[in-house]
Amino acid sequence: MPQDLRALIERIAAALGPDATPAQVEAVARATLSAQNGQPVTPPASPTIGEGPISGRIIVTSYGCDQPGILAALTTELFQCGVNILDLSQKILQGYFTLILLADLSASGLSPHEVQRRLNGPSERLGVRTLVQHEELFYAMHRP
Repeated sequence: MPQDLRALIERIAAALGPDATPAQVEAVARATLSAQNGQPVTPPASPTIGEGPISGRIIVTSYGCDQPGILAALTTELFQCGVNILDLSQKILQGYFTLILLADLSASGLSPHEVQRRLNGPSERLGVRTLVQHEELFYAMHRP
């Protein structure tokens, strides 16, 4: 992906906030590109990863100085939100805690923003930084 397009997507996502859906980001990006080029833009195919469409899933990343209970606190909060954890990778790098987690929130009825808000409490208490992103937005921002 060209750097200017990646930067545009990141600016749009930041401006729309954590509740931005990929469709909203795409609509703004298309309108911006159309205005710049004076031409309509062809919609891309819906992204898929693994066994199917990636709607309703979130990527949770967290990092900070390691201490006991970080993983337990974050996953307990996700459980209490009704979020289903699909996959998780955690690593301790010379005292630094890192986590990336894929979860399905479709049964929870919560938005990524609400999940972020719920994770802020345990994250701040434990001194880690946690970010929740819709998977399609994450994919759009980080695909090669």
